[in-house]
Amino acid sequence: MSSRIALPAFLILLFSLIGCSSEEATRTEQKAMPAVPPKPTREQIKIDSLETENVNLKQKLVKLEQDNNTLNVRLTDVEAKLRAEIEKASAPPPPPPQPVLTVTYEAGQQAFAEKNYDDAIKIFQTLLDGGIGEDQADNCHYWMGESYFGKKEYAEAVKHFDVALQYKTSEKKGDAYFMLGRSYELQGDKAKAKEMFEKVVKDYPTNNNVQKAKEHWGRL
Repeated sequence: MSSRIALPAFLILLFSLIGCSSEEATRTEQKAMPAVPPKPTREQIKIDSLETENVNLKQKLVKLEQDNNTLNVRLTDVEAKLRAEIEKASAPPPPPPQPVLTVTYEAGQQAFAEKNYDDAIKIFQTLLDGGIGEDQADNCHYWMGESYFGKKEYAEAVKHFDVALQYKTSEKKGDAYFMLGRSYELQGDKAKAKEMFEKVVKDYPTNNNVQKAKEHWGRL
């Protein structure tokens, strides 16, 4: 009788132990499995999307700023070149090269005849600086005086006519006195002008300017 009762009790104990072991194994297995993350909500998905877009936009903004800096550098360079070209275009053209003057007495006379008074003065001055002989030095001064007279620079003309008169053998004395009279006349110095015209009429009666000297003398 006791053995019959013990057998069912044994079986109950055995099944209890098996059940406990099974539950323990299940709990251990559940602990070993990784936790499944919760499914993101619609709001979280939208936030993540906006954050990603924000990062992308910031990256694009940085690139745009870099491109803008590069363009500013290029713009500054182009503006500098543009200003330089505008200044170059607005600057007056360089003067044409001056022709080389032929420095001879005849070339000086030709320049005077063509009313190129500046060229004539340069030629005669160059001849004087080069030590031209006295037989032509007085003429150089005379024609320089005539050239300054043509330029209406009467004070300079007087200086050269006076120098021409200092050459004792000068053939230009009568002409120089007449031109001195004209220079003084145009400067308003009537007394000196009369003196020069009188000198021509009295001392150089054969000079070609005698008649003109008389006319100017008579008007003063």
